[in-house]
Amino acid sequence: MTLREKILWSSTAITLVIWGWYFSSFVGDLKAGRIDQGAMVGSFAVAVIVLTVVHIVSATVIAIFSGKAANAPADDRETAYDLAAYRPAYFVLAGTIIALMLAGPILLRIAAEWTPQPDPGLVPVLLGNALLAALVLAELVHAGFQLIRYRFGG
Repeated sequence: MTLREKILWSSTAITLVIWGWYFSSFVGDLKAGRIDQGAMVGSFAVAVIVLTVVHIVSATVIAIFSGKAANAPADDRETAYDLAAYRPAYFVLAGTIIALMLAGPILLRIAAEWTPQPDPGLVPVLLGNALLAALVLAELVHAGFQLIRYRFGG
């Protein structure tokens, strides 16, 4: 397994765990009617900071144990895998955004029914988190496509 593949596996796992925690707590708060924009911004900031720190530590540890491979530039195969993975990720991002545009009013109505008294600031919070989820999904597709290429060649 190459250094970049190890980092990609690590990054994917970290992304799943941290954003999974963030979105599950967001949906839980939404269902419970605890819509506190300040707390949600705080949770988002914590997720971003923890994600960044854990990514840096993980990549550093992997690089230390990889020896000379850590300083080697990406080869043509790795570069091709990375570039090719942008296409499906872009389609997922674009498709998700279009789906959100079409389904947005329905999702907002469902969210309003979950909460006893909808907060007027609920709409931007929901749309912002839906767009963030689209971005995270696209990044996972980008990483997943590369990992498939690493594992099965291509």
